[in-house]
Amino acid sequence: MDEKLETGEKRKTATFAGGCFWCMQPPFRNAEGVISVVSGYAGGKKENPTYEEVSTGTTGHFEAVQVTYNEEKISYDALLDIFWKQIDPTDPIGQFADKGSQYRTVIFYRDEEQKNLAEASKKKIENSGKFTKPITTEIRPYTNFFPAEEYHQDYDRKNPGRYKEYKVLSGRDNFIKKTWAASDVVRVYSTPGCTGCRAVKEYLTSKKVKFDEINLAEDEAARNLVIEKTGHIGSPVVQVGETFIFGFDKKKMDQLLK
Repeated sequence: MDEKLETGEKRKTATFAGGCFWCMQPPFRNAEGVISVVSGYAGGKKENPTYEEVSTGTTGHFEAVQVTYNEEKISYDALLDIFWKQIDPTDPIGQFADKGSQYRTVIFYRDEEQKNLAEASKKKIENSGKFTKPITTEIRPYTNFFPAEEYHQDYDRKNPGRYKEYKVLSGRDNFIKKTWAASDVVRVYSTPGCTGCRAVKEYLTSKKVKFDEINLAEDEAARNLVIEKTGHIGSPVVQVGETFIFGFDKKKMDQLLK
């Protein structure tokens, strides 16, 4: 896994399955400290599979990217952060428009350090409050990786128009922007007939703050999350980034929204 560069710096390798590998190459490749990113197939039983074979969902392989990086310039933790911000970790059957076992999300760890860091990062995502559904991304030991065909490598550079169209139409682009907006997620957890909920929504609207509303009466996972984060069962609850506010607290909301 490791090898020395001519400069004496050390290379390491990380492997991630995040759905369509076309969309997973650019975010890693653009990160400082990343040496190369290769699209391919990981975790299955068939040797040197083709795209057509993997697409049947019968080889056990996942579409994946193999990232070679300089650990003195970028950490594995930073790569994990990039990974989580490209995917929908709550989808158990694929990613966005692509459904099938080969499109599910996996972190393949190569040693105990990567395993521990991956597990800690998953726990952080679970506790972040950004997702009300369970995190289904798997963490598995690395077994193999086979580079994909040449036409799949750096697809965004070879076919920029088609790549952009695919990323937008698949739903990935909008999901990333909505979930990881610069101002972070703002959500209002409400119940029908709740006067405080109405007041919170009117206040946020007056401040021109965009927010998502989640009905606690209909979403059990959201109820459990709110209880875990606030210790309360009632509403309203306002989430700004990773902070949860119980009740209509203008001062606290203003502080966080700055």
